Amino acid sequence: MADTPAASSSAWQSALTRIRSQFSFRNDVTALDIDQRMLRVVHVSTGKTPGSTSIKRIEVVPVPSEGFDLENPKEVGEWIGEQLKALHLVPGTVVMAARRGEAVLKELLLPPLKDAGEMASMVNMRAARELPFPEADAVIDFTVTKVPTKKELKAARKETPQPGAATDIKAHIVVAAVRRDTVNRYLTITESAGLKLTGLGLRPLASFRALKACVPEINGNAVALISVRRHEVDVDILIDGRLVFSRELSVNLEKPEDGIDLAGQDPITQVAKEIIRCLHSYEGSEAFKPLEHLYVAGGTGLEGNLLDIIRSQTDIDCKRMPAPTGVRLPKERETDATRALTALGLALGFVDERGLAVNFLAPKRPVLRRNQSRSKWLLSIVMLQALFVFLFGARSKMAEGYEKTLSGPGGLISTYNTLAKQEKDVGRWVRKNADSIRSWHGANRHWLEHMAFLSSVIPQCDQIYLLKITMRSAKTGVISFQVQVRDSDVLHAFEKKLRNLGYIVKPVSFIPVNDKYGYKFRATFELTLPDRFPLDLLHHLDTNAPPERLPDDIHADGLSCIPGQKGTNRV
Repeated sequence: MADTPAASSSAWQSALTRIRSQFSFRNDVTALDIDQRMLRVVHVSTGKTPGSTSIKRIEVVPVPSEGFDLENPKEVGEWIGEQLKALHLVPGTVVMAARRGEAVLKELLLPPLKDAGEMASMVNMRAARELPFPEADAVIDFTVTKVPTKKELKAARKETPQPGAATDIKAHIVVAAVRRDTVNRYLTITESAGLKLTGLGLRPLASFRALKACVPEINGNAVALISVRRHEVDVDILIDGRLVFSRELSVNLEKPEDGIDLAGQDPITQVAKEIIRCLHSYEGSEAFKPLEHLYVAGGTGLEGNLLDIIRSQTDIDCKRMPAPTGVRLPKERETDATRALTALGLALGFVDERGLAVNFLAPKRPVLRRNQSRSKWLLSIVMLQALFVFLFGARSKMAEGYEKTLSGPGGLISTYNTLAKQEKDVGRWVRKNADSIRSWHGANRHWLEHMAFLSSVIPQCDQIYLLKITMRSAKTGVISFQVQVRDSDVLHAFEKKLRNLGYIVKPVSFIPVNDKYGYKFRATFELTLPDRFPLDLLHHLDTNAPPERLPDDIHADGLSCIPGQKGTNRV
């Protein structure tokens, strides 16, 4: 709470609350306070360091007496926007305060807790039982005004040595609740004015923040503050910096039109009686402590008369609220400052380090405590499921890629089928040739020897030359070859020679094919090898010398015999 003593800054304030207050800090803050008679505007600017605050503007604008509906929030907001434009004031962060009559205030005594979330849970549970309206329609906030010191806690533990025993040491908490419709009303006012509402406080707390700025030395005493307006009077009592009593009185301090006050009907006297009744009600409360000071604040001009009546009927030290001394005011604005103390306290409370003590736009929420072991167990299950989803997703992605590689165009299946077909054809050819080789080898026909022998018995190439030669059957021993022959005599002589050597020669088929070299016939020979060949082929070369090479053969005399030509190098 911004207007509480240093004791309220104890350990119950959590780090989250401090961080939130730092984010709520603004350089320019505009506080708006409107009632049936006046619109009060206070514009406060803060420096880079908390605590360096200067009041830039204090404006008091009369509310129209005719043709103006204060119950219509849209109309009120539009009028406020027009007045701010006329004042050439561009608001920064905008804050307002709910009236005491719009809120339910209650002081609770609860066990001191260090955690603000647990404290909020306890406060909401207790406050919900005493609300005059449904909890669903309520906005509840609270502030801790007093916490027991360490010495008090140690003394309480000594008196109750048994663990878990109850102690009388409690924390003092002021709980405030308003209807949600009330919060929406203030939001509608600011939206209609073209502004954005950041904080919604409470008038009694804002008034005591102004009291702290005006009379800082009485913060630890029992003080009564009377805030006077033409149509309402707030009676608030503060003890050691905590609000223990607050009432709002509906009055009418407007002067009669004829200027004649009948005996017993003086409105100031009636208001003074109501104030004294409130003070007597406070004397019957549990938090009663004799009042040391009573301050009357307001700008109606009737505060002096009211103060004299109260002073005459009580023995309390009664004074007028002095001008603020804790902050610097604009020049010649002291009178307006005394008339706008609520707005001034609201702005100063918002720029304090902890922000507004009660803020219905950002109330303190209970923190849900979770079972840590259960949360870890659920987290592990979620992570395991996420891992499975990731693995199955990766597997599906890889399977899709593999399927595309396997079955897609030019994939492995297509390549395999092509290679299988080629392997089948090649295998058939290999098997056929292998069978032929096995049959040739098993028949022991000496094919190579016969080929070498035939190459030695074929006439010279000027008469005949070989085109191709095949060995068609190993079982029957058939050698087939095709030759190009110069004339028929050479053909018949070669056929006769083969028969004489021992080959079985099938009748030769020949056709006239005249090539460009002058060879006139093409003949095909089919020789069948006899079971027993009359010649020893292995020793044939030893007994028969190979024919001499032709003179035009390049290998006859070697390359060196070729005459060189001009311009060429010899090898």
